[in-house]
Amino acid sequence: MIKKPEHGTNWESFIKMLLDRLDIPTKEDIIFLHGRLDKLEQLLYQKQPAAKSRRTRPAGRRKNASSIVLNVIANHPKGTNFKTIKAATEFDDKKLRNIIFRLDKTKRIKRVKRGVYKKV
Repeated sequence: MIKKPEHGTNWESFIKMLLDRLDIPTKEDIIFLHGRLDKLEQLLYQKQPAAKSRRTRPAGRRKNASSIVLNVIANHPKGTNFKTIKAATEFDDKKLRNIIFRLDKTKRIKRVKRGVYKKV
C-alpha cells in the first residue's frame, strides 16, 4: 500500500507555495524589514553636523504690511497710484485698500487725488 504524506506537511507546503506565488510576505520577511527600518532610523536620528543657517532678519524685526506699503509710497516723492503699489507689494486689493485707509487716517500718507498717494 502507498503511504500518503502527512496532512500537515502537505498543507504547509501548499501555504508556502501560495504565499510565494501571490508574493505575500511571510513573518520572517516582515521581521527582516523591521530590522532594516530600525537601522535606517538610527542612521537618520544620529546627530548630524549643523547646517549653516541663513539669518535674514532678527525674528522681532520683521516689517509689517503697513511699513512695506509706506516704503513703496515713500519711494515716489511726487506720489504713486494704487496700481503701482499693488504691483510692488503683491497684496490683494482688499488688504491694500485697508492699509492705505489706515495710513491715511493716521496721517502718514496724503491723498493727492483719487487713487494717488504721497508720503507726508
